[in-house]
Amino acid sequence: MTRILLPAILALTALPAAAQDGNGLSFGGEVKLEYLDADSGFWAFDGDVGMSWRSGGLLGFDAALDTTYLDSGDDFTNLWAALVLSTGAGEFSVGAPRPLVETMRVMPRFSTSRVLDLETGFLRGPITSIASGNDNGVTPGVTWKQTQGNLTFGAGYHHLNDGGNTDIVEGIMRYESGATTFFISGEYANAPGTNFSLMQIGAFHDADRYDLGAALAQLDTSDKTNSLRLYGSFDVMPSLTLRGDALLVQDASDIYSLSATYSMSNGLFVEGGGTKANGSDEIYDIGVGYKF
Repeated sequence: MTRILLPAILALTALPAAAQDGNGLSFGGEVKLEYLDADSGFWAFDGDVGMSWRSGGLLGFDAALDTTYLDSGDDFTNLWAALVLSTGAGEFSVGAPRPLVETMRVMPRFSTSRVLDLETGFLRGPITSIASGNDNGVTPGVTWKQTQGNLTFGAGYHHLNDGGNTDIVEGIMRYESGATTFFISGEYANAPGTNFSLMQIGAFHDADRYDLGAALAQLDTSDKTNSLRLYGSFDVMPSLTLRGDALLVQDASDIYSLSATYSMSNGLFVEGGGTKANGSDEIYDIGVGYKF
């Protein structure tokens, strides 16, 4: 796997950091190969690439692919594609749109490991993206988003064709005040057996050399589980960022992570860190990626 993916990452350095033509077509994303020193150790490839087109009028189009692939053969992949209608009442995306709770996300990923971020995602969301990764195909739905001054809000509906006919509704609101963004989001899944929901509220402050964030979430299944996410980062230099993460979980093990990212001007980056849950061994991750 490494012999295939690492040259692919390096080959992407020939691409520009972003691309856009006169017709309103743009694309960008990120790919990463990482190694986790957990159990016997394993490799993972993560990719998140997207494309959008805007006509300057009513019609537009969005498409994206996000995937996390483990060398054990486990695969978590989502494919999104939707027609976008820009109107005075807001932006409507119809087809298989990416969830707004993800596209309007305020808090950064948890730790530098894409696998650990995915595994802790059930406490933080988005529910639709996590559930859709186990759905054999695209996830149809519709979303609506509107912006009024510093306030952006929206709602969406998604249907999973996984044999269980799961319906998920979502809503999100974010308000920007200078360097600080406040947000609140909610997701509700009508699934066979047990319905569940996830509510989250928090704030993120983006300063010149440091970032701070906090989010309180409640996962409601057969029981309610509260969690508190704390985040902080500091730019030691323009290319080097140190960060700390904590996920405090009610009646469960708290998770702590320290990590660092070194970014290069051509889009390449190297990052790694250590993560520990109470009562468990440390997990170390190291990876190389390319952002374009």
